[in-house]
Amino acid sequence: MTRTLFTLFTASAILSFIGASLAEPAVLGVNFRKEVRRDPTHLNRLARRQKSLTASIENADLLYLINVTIGTPPQPFGLQLDTGSSDIWVPATNADVCRQSPQSCSLFGAFNYNASTTFVDIAPGQFQISYVDNSGVTGDYINDTFAIGKTTIKQQTMGLAAQSNRALGIMGIGFDSGESIAASGVEYANVIAQMKLQGYINTMAYSLWLNDLDSNDGSILFGGVDTSKFHGSLISIPIQPDTQSQAITSFTVVLSSVTVQNGSGSTQYSQTNLAVPVILDSGTSLTYLPDQYANAILSGVGATNDPNYGYTVPCSLGNTAATFNFTFGGASGATIVVGINEFVVPIVTTDGSVPTLQDGSAACNFGINPAGTSPNLFGDTFLRSAYVVYDLENNQIGLANTDFNATGSSVTEFSNSVIPGASAAPTTLVVTQTFSGIPLATQSQGSGTGMVTGVATATFNLGTPRATSKAAAMLALGPPKVEIAMVAAGLVAVMSFVFGSSLVLLM
Repeated sequence: MTRTLFTLFTASAILSFIGASLAEPAVLGVNFRKEVRRDPTHLNRLARRQKSLTASIENADLLYLINVTIGTPPQPFGLQLDTGSSDIWVPATNADVCRQSPQSCSLFGAFNYNASTTFVDIAPGQFQISYVDNSGVTGDYINDTFAIGKTTIKQQTMGLAAQSNRALGIMGIGFDSGESIAASGVEYANVIAQMKLQGYINTMAYSLWLNDLDSNDGSILFGGVDTSKFHGSLISIPIQPDTQSQAITSFTVVLSSVTVQNGSGSTQYSQTNLAVPVILDSGTSLTYLPDQYANAILSGVGATNDPNYGYTVPCSLGNTAATFNFTFGGASGATIVVGINEFVVPIVTTDGSVPTLQDGSAACNFGINPAGTSPNLFGDTFLRSAYVVYDLENNQIGLANTDFNATGSSVTEFSNSVIPGASAAPTTLVVTQTFSGIPLATQSQGSGTGMVTGVATATFNLGTPRATSKAAAMLALGPPKVEIAMVAAGLVAVMSFVFGSSLVLLM
């Protein structure tokens, strides 16, 4: 079976390579707009520049979705963008999850393979992927046309889910070595590799700009760097290997220090001279640190560990001027400054209400948690403040402080082994990633209603809140209703809220 799969995947790569000689190199930028309205409706322009591809992504509160089409004629999907995995997969229309939750499959997309003239089932029953939370997906490996905006990738290998406990598919953009089938000794050209094979980008690399918590949009730029999306220096640091295989399988970098300061610049917490392996993972909502550091921070900010909502803090905490400074790659490496507001995440429960603390004030989740026995993950609560360049060919990460809500564009394409405009950190720090597998794709939020139990007192002096909190405003407005607006390039802005372990759609 392994030999057969290798033959099929290799044939697909060869055909894609032949197609590359015919493909016209393209630089594509996508501009989009989204309307959000308080009514019960539920649910880009493409421009040539250098040899890179920009696609828009939508902040679905705790998820980042990218809009694609699959098949011929094209069928639309909203997929979760995930740097922590390497496979694209979507549910089939006859998958168990679509029979159980047809509304969710209708919203995000389910693949009718019988309706696609370019569909090929290359490995029936061979697609299997599991996540840290023990959720999993099984089905077939398929080949079909995959498009982002007006960029069409032919004969892309993907997973087609027959059994899944989630309706929302994933666009994994990690290393080929991280593919679910790689453990059997077989790898295929995933979407990043196909972009290069088919002539759309020069280097298997991309830049991720998530924008801030209040924004509903961001962008991913394949094959280039957009200098208008960050400020200060762009610093490159090496990606670290897996301890078992010594191969590069995840975006693991070295965390060398973490410091918490209040608005006056007074240090409230500091750990330096660290060498902690952390994975930069857009498929994870929160940030997970080793327990000793996470627990000290949670105690410092006065977080309460509630059985329904997890670690909660007063929402007003987000209106202090405190910052978290994370340094990667040694003392002279990249330092990313994250405002505490990015770690204070509003909770909306399954009945649409905002839970309160015992004093009646609005409760929010805190976006740093202990990792326990799971990997140390720097998810969206951190990534929103960083402009991150993922260079899969040269095994390096570029980090800079993001420029929130930037409107300009200044794109430089990759042309060699150096991240455009980056300076290499003079680091000798080396760690190995002990975790093997695929990180959790999403994280849960509160499933209860009412009041948070327990009381905690902050030990950090973070300053006085400056204004009314975002979540307090949400409490006054009541349950939000979201309309999904079609945008110029045919991209659909998808919004949703995550509660418990499932996706709940507000109607």
